[in-house]
Amino acid sequence: MMRQNLLLRASICITLPVELDEYDISILKSLFSDGRKSFRQIARETGITTPTVKARYERLVNVGFIKKIIPVIDLGKVQNANNILELQSEKKNNQLKNVKKGMRIMLNCDFCHGIIAGIPQIFKFANYERFFCCTSCKSYYKTKYAGRIQAIVEKNT
Repeated sequence: MMRQNLLLRASICITLPVELDEYDISILKSLFSDGRKSFRQIARETGITTPTVKARYERLVNVGFIKKIIPVIDLGKVQNANNILELQSEKKNNQLKNVKKGMRIMLNCDFCHGIIAGIPQIFKFANYERFFCCTSCKSYYKTKYAGRIQAIVEKNT
């Protein structure tokens, strides 16, 4: 009985932080159409509650799936566009085609930077989630960054 309970807990823990579902996909689609949307606008568009949209967005950022929201520049509106080397054009933004439900996100340990192969150890504070490969890394992280964590928690309360 205890083994079954542990396996059930393990399967829930594995899928929660690393597998994309319908909510994640609909939030990503909304952001791909316009990255400036508020959480409330995304919630109205997708039918998901605003707190859930915010939590899912923060989770995707915390696991490193969303690195940044960047502007897409229409180079046709710029004079001498040949001189602009590092601007992104609309044609290069086809990432949405590769994002699918059930896609698994690989996690790296936030302390030792190794790949998390099994059940991640999760440490939540303020609006952040940190993922670890083992309880030792989680403990060392808490010890090493105790001052910063305390400052962030105090700032957000």
